Amino acid sequence: MWILLMIVFNQPFQVDSINILGEYHQKKECQEAVKRALAIGVPIKSSFGCVKIEKMGKHSNVSHGTKEIL
Repeated sequence: MWILLMIVFNQPFQVDSINILGEYHQKKECQEAVKRALAIGVPIKSSFGCVKIEKMGKHSNVSHGTKEIL
């Protein structure tokens, strides 16, 4: 599985937020989503990347937008 992350900075080396924008089965799908995100306009101090996830933990108390990555 691949996840698309958007990292927003508030200073050159300080992270303001990290957002999961999508989950994809193939790296190519994730890379295409990066291109779409960049085409619609993004905050100036942001970076996008596709990250491969090998294994994800399953917890009943984890909210919808948050997943623990092992």
